[in-house]
Amino acid sequence: MANNLYPLLFSEISLNNLRLKNRLVMPPMCTNFATIGGAVTERMIEYYTTRAWGGVGLINVEFAYVRQDGKVFAYMLGIYDDKLIPGLQRLTDSVHKGGAKIFIQLAHGGRRGHSDITGSAPVAPSPIPRLNGEVPHELSKEEIEELIQAFILAARRAKKAGFDGVMLHMAHGYLLQQFLSPFSNKRKDEYGGDLAGRARFPLEVLKSVRQEVGDDFPISCRLCGDEFIKGGFDLKQSIQVAKMLAANGANALEVSAGTHETGYIITAPPYYPMGFLASLAAAIKKEVNIPVGTVGRIHTPDEAERILQEGKADLIAVGRGLIADPDWPKKAQEGKAETIRPCLSCNQGCADRMYWQRDISCTVNPLVGREATFSIQAAPKKKKVIIIGGGPAGLEAAQIAATRGHNVYLYEKEKDLGGQLNIASIPPGKERLGELKEYMVREIKKLPIKVIHKKLTAAELKKMNPDWVIVAVGGKPKLMEGESFDDPQVVTAWDVLMGKMEVGKRVLIIGGGQVGLETAHFLLEQGKEIIIIEMLKQVGWDMSSRARKIVLDKLIQGGIDIITEAKAVSLEKGVLIFERGGLQEKIKGVDSIVIAVGTESEKPNIPGLGKLRIPVRFIGDALSPRQLFEAIHEGFNTGVAI
Repeated sequence: MANNLYPLLFSEISLNNLRLKNRLVMPPMCTNFATIGGAVTERMIEYYTTRAWGGVGLINVEFAYVRQDGKVFAYMLGIYDDKLIPGLQRLTDSVHKGGAKIFIQLAHGGRRGHSDITGSAPVAPSPIPRLNGEVPHELSKEEIEELIQAFILAARRAKKAGFDGVMLHMAHGYLLQQFLSPFSNKRKDEYGGDLAGRARFPLEVLKSVRQEVGDDFPISCRLCGDEFIKGGFDLKQSIQVAKMLAANGANALEVSAGTHETGYIITAPPYYPMGFLASLAAAIKKEVNIPVGTVGRIHTPDEAERILQEGKADLIAVGRGLIADPDWPKKAQEGKAETIRPCLSCNQGCADRMYWQRDISCTVNPLVGREATFSIQAAPKKKKVIIIGGGPAGLEAAQIAATRGHNVYLYEKEKDLGGQLNIASIPPGKERLGELKEYMVREIKKLPIKVIHKKLTAAELKKMNPDWVIVAVGGKPKLMEGESFDDPQVVTAWDVLMGKMEVGKRVLIIGGGQVGLETAHFLLEQGKEIIIIEMLKQVGWDMSSRARKIVLDKLIQGGIDIITEAKAVSLEKGVLIFERGGLQEKIKGVDSIVIAVGTESEKPNIPGLGKLRIPVRFIGDALSPRQLFEAIHEGFNTGVAI
């Protein structure tokens, strides 16, 4: 069906003899939803099927290890044994019913494996240690041949299980990419040396899999466009490998980037522009005659269509965006792009949890991984619900409760809804949080929710006689203890970000957590000279590792000074006294001091609230200061529980 808004995005395309209904692809992303033995679970089936019904043309099922020593995460999907075929068959059957085509990614972790997970040493082309220091076993030629057989058998299982095609994982620092890269492949035999030697094993895998599955069965390859590491695999080499793959049986390429040491490229934080890897796909697309896909922070259908219109790619892979909103394709096709729940690229629910060996979730979508067990159903009895606080926790609770049919009254003392989202969206790169706020407010306005912009009083609470009260008043900045900090020179990070207080040229920030670093980034772009003092050994301890890496690099490049393991003690005539290593030191000559030492819960001043004989739930920072993930999830869970 033609689409006037996004004509290319919703046009058909063929991969070999397989016809896709649109150009939208779900790329492979590990979920940790499998069993400890790598088998498909009903939870995994529901997760993928939900996205199939959402309108995506092709689902590339996550990394499936072809041999047990290729496992990277504890609950990773496997395809190493015939006993796994029935579960995989249930998955393909269910996804097909949802209207999508389905591939599975065949992979081996190589040096990214863990002996504590697999029970054996990781294997690799060369004994180059992984980041945790574990040294892999260097594969012999005989062992390489055994691995080729493992890929062949995995492809046979995939075809038998009803997959429409397979994807070979040649990116992200896993085994096939390790052979391609001069950074990780130091071999002196025919499987190393020049590019032709380093490409030998991946090409042998491709040709062997092609021989196994036949000419008509689609094979795609996920290819690294650039590792972004010194002495690594770059775009020039990637173009040459792309030509080799196209000439040896690959029907499509999906161009990603990054490797084990540059993981912040693979699941890029919000500091990278949307579609930032499309130029890599474009360069490769010019040199091959098979469809080429791109991936990397493509969050809107407008961005996806633009990439296609500019001829940079033939396929658009939307990864974290489909975790955040499974109906992304359907909403775009129906001209309702503004209703797409925005992905924040925060990684807190997905990539971070995956690397912690936990099942994935999503900051903005609490239903991820719970599609089968949680559904937003009409409440058996309509109740009057008062929600105090219009931040993310309160907005989520209000939306879910009202959707279920409850009478919801949302009290917010400020003129604007959104709570801390109004502050958190101000630092550079955090604009997407503002889009989340606007999305949540739009959803609230669609429902019969009475929004009251004033402080709830005890008298009004008594008069309202609610059945439920949800306290979502958020938090407030912690202040420094001691009278010496009660000084006009001292301001909070929140006030600085919101423009309520101005600071001088030379700024001292007390607190090197996320708020402190993001405030420093904000002030650095205004040309301020900055010093950060932090009690712990490292700054940014409460941030996603990928975001921390990018922000810290920007701050260091900007010339800021960072003092760790130091405790601010007092302020005396503009001089900060701090303790470090049992000694007192001083910082002189600063114009302003910004406090960013954390958040404490705000408490509603409503006498009698705790004595009500009805459910009273505290959620979000009102319960305990934490992250946006907890605020939205607690709002959702409370809305469902009423």
